[in-house]
Amino acid sequence: MAIEGPYGTFTHHARSTDRVALIGAGVGITPLRALLEDLPESVAVTVVVRASTPEDIVHRDEVAALVAQRGGEFHEVIGSRHHVSLDARALRKLVPDIARRDVYVCGPDAFSRKVMASARRLGVRRDRLHHEAFAF
Repeated sequence: MAIEGPYGTFTHHARSTDRVALIGAGVGITPLRALLEDLPESVAVTVVVRASTPEDIVHRDEVAALVAQRGGEFHEVIGSRHHVSLDARALRKLVPDIARRDVYVCGPDAFSRKVMASARRLGVRRDRLHHEAFAF
């Protein structure tokens, strides 16, 4: 088995606004954690993480601490993916100004596709939608 990634331009340099939403699930939370450390302090941050249980959130305490240190918002979406999803309605509730943010998404393919499609429906421009993928 070969593992590739992450790849792409999943850095703060791709950002065009001073507000970001970082949305991740599974091991996809790891690059979000790194991005949190790399973002300029002046950037307003909202982080949304998705997991089946609170114990499944990768780097939970570290991410929550980094967000708190910046004065940002940290949201956990917990539950079975069949019962709790990050559709457009949920994203609008968690990140009301999402259309004015750069949005970074990283997680399993189905999760990422759904979040990106929802973000687009909420008005996020393509050039402000950043996605990282892991290929196995």
